[in-house]
Amino acid sequence: MPALLASLHKWTVDEPARSLNKELALLFADAHDYICVKIGEDGGREVCLCYLSTLASPAKLRFVVSEEAGTLESRLSQYEGTALQEAQADSAEHAICLGMAVLCMEGSSHGLVLNLHKVQQRSLSSPFTENVLQGPLYAFNENLEVNTALVRQRFRSSKLKCLISDIGTATRTKAAIMYAEDKVNPDCLQRVQDALDGLDVQSVQDTGELLRLIDTKRWARLFPKAILTERPDRVSNDLLRGKIVILLDGMPFALLLPAVYTDFWHSPEDSYVNPFVSVFLNALRFLAMFCNLTLPALYIALTSINVDVNRLEISLAAAASREGVPYPVFIETMLMLIIIDFITEAGTRLPKAISATVTMVGGVVLGQAIIQANIVSNLLVIIVAATAITNFIVIDYQMGLVHRILKYFVCIGASVAGLLGIVFCLVCLVFYLSCLESFGTPYLTTMLKKKGGGA
Repeated sequence: MPALLASLHKWTVDEPARSLNKELALLFADAHDYICVKIGEDGGREVCLCYLSTLASPAKLRFVVSEEAGTLESRLSQYEGTALQEAQADSAEHAICLGMAVLCMEGSSHGLVLNLHKVQQRSLSSPFTENVLQGPLYAFNENLEVNTALVRQRFRSSKLKCLISDIGTATRTKAAIMYAEDKVNPDCLQRVQDALDGLDVQSVQDTGELLRLIDTKRWARLFPKAILTERPDRVSNDLLRGKIVILLDGMPFALLLPAVYTDFWHSPEDSYVNPFVSVFLNALRFLAMFCNLTLPALYIALTSINVDVNRLEISLAAAASREGVPYPVFIETMLMLIIIDFITEAGTRLPKAISATVTMVGGVVLGQAIIQANIVSNLLVIIVAATAITNFIVIDYQMGLVHRILKYFVCIGASVAGLLGIVFCLVCLVFYLSCLESFGTPYLTTMLKKKGGGA
């Protein structure tokens, strides 16, 4: 390989301290896994290979480093005719951190980047955060190339475009922006590209963190502006609806945007079942959302303020269930809601082996004990249990967290003005949602399947 070695010779510097191998040795001075090994000589000058042993592939290294594989020219012959990247100190440092190896010569200011990296990834598995009732049983993993390949396997068209961008001055995390050229809204695409190009951060470790960084309107961050999913079938369907997909290297979740309010209540299985069944399931989810927001507030309003609205039998039954309860209705309702949120969060964070036990103890033992102690009424336990169940019907986890917060504000409104306070809170919520937009798309609109635009 005379041409490859000749390239290293032409970058000779007068000062040995400025040579690439010396600069890399200073940059990785305290890195125990940094290796700079001599692989041969050419023209009386040493040829070195610099890499990180924890990221480089041992099998590929063995062929290049070992002198038993032949002469230096024969070992480098596999790279003949390939496009090799020239690297100075900064680009060589980044290449080594990516798992590549840098071929450099003693006294040379430049080097050549060789692809010797080892891919660190887990095999494809089923989604962890989204239950698959019908559809493909594989999900994204932490490798960006694998994730983009999964999308292309389901979207077999030249209209699918993929742009690569580096985010973070320290980590230089790769992000892939994918979109259907004939479906995407050009204005929305430009907004996303400008937001990513304008990021000035050291690192991005998660797609949720990336969403917060590109969403500049801090007052409008209560509701999620994008969907997080690990299902390739959902990504391919949303690409046909004009959405933009952002895949982050090292993360098994795709970011779908723009996202409107109704997107968080639809499941990918809705497209696979009978249309009548799909309409019924969506109506059931929206009914659950309404019950989750209003059930505890209605209990407060109808048992403490608007008592005359109930039938006499219901009022007497509610009064009998509260006999002996020392706290006002608002206090006991807030107490039970907080306890249920404690149990839910504990079941989410604890290991699976003991989370079921904690849920059973909290739901059964604690619920029974709190009733016998006359701290809350029997009717309130039923209301709070129904509220917790309706929160779990939410398709998107982010939206479920938002509604867990909102029900407290509706309860406060009910304690102040009864049914009128509930209506006031719901009207304020609608006004707030109408002021939101997701990258130029109004939040209360519907993403339509039409050519040339996403909304």
